[in-house]
Amino acid sequence: MAEIIAFIVAILVMLVGVVGTLLPALPGIPLIWLAMAGYGLVEGFEKMTPTFLAIAALVAGASLVGEHYAKAWSASKFGAGKAGSWGAVIGSIVGLFFMPIGLFLGPFLGALLGELLAGRNTRDALRAGWGGLLGVLGSVLMNVLVAIGLVIAFLIQVL
Repeated sequence: MAEIIAFIVAILVMLVGVVGTLLPALPGIPLIWLAMAGYGLVEGFEKMTPTFLAIAALVAGASLVGEHYAKAWSASKFGAGKAGSWGAVIGSIVGLFFMPIGLFLGPFLGALLGELLAGRNTRDALRAGWGGLLGVLGSVLMNVLVAIGLVIAFLIQVL
């Protein structure tokens, strides 16, 4: 009975985690991993093996790191220099304090301001800002796909 309850709780937490990939105030992918680990703890790590959890942790960690790099990479592909790329990353972090609009404006304004402070013209700085915004959208999509993939992997592993 405890395993069934743990499974239901894990699925509910994972669904919150998937939503959390869209709402940065919630740590979506870490929640999904913690639900997996919690279920494993209850069921004795027979279905939810330590190897599976380690691989899931690597995927989760890569996704979290990739999220920040996607913002900087996208800004740089739209012409941002080092200042604009760093601005996009810093702006995305500062933007978390001004949710929900900060999610989109943070990287845009960060890249824009970084480029302007580096002496770039307004047109180039705006283009870099646009790249920062596209990076956010790409990283959100990536995180949603990773989150859904982790949930599916969990279901395959335990069912």
